[in-house]
Amino acid sequence: DGAILINTARGDLVDQEALAAALESGKVYGAGLDTLTPEPVSLDNPLLNLSADAQKRVTFMPHVAGTTAQAFKKMHRTAWENMIAVAQDRTPRNVVNPEISLRDSL
Repeated sequence: DGAILINTARGDLVDQEALAAALESGKVYGAGLDTLTPEPVSLDNPLLNLSADAQKRVTFMPHVAGTTAQAFKKMHRTAWENMIAVAQDRTPRNVVNPEISLRDSL
C-alpha cells in the first residue's frame, strides 16, 4: 500500500490496466512514467482515463532522457531542413525507403 512506481525503461514493462486499477484503489499511491505502450499512446489507454483523484497522482514525462542540448538542436535543424527539402521537391536526409516517392505518399 502507498507504493510509488517509476518507469523510465520500456512502456510494456508495466501492465497499464493493472496500474490504473491499483491507482484507483490506492494500492499504488502514485506513478512517474516517461513511456507508455503503444507509442504513440492511444486515447483509450487506461492511464489516460483515470478518475480526477488518480490523475493528480500520475506524472507523465517525455521519453528523452538521453537527449543532449546539442542532439536536440541537430534533430530540430534536420527536421526543418527535411521539410524544406520536401517542399522544394528534393529528397530529405535520412530517408528510410528512398524508392518510395514522398509526393506520391502525401
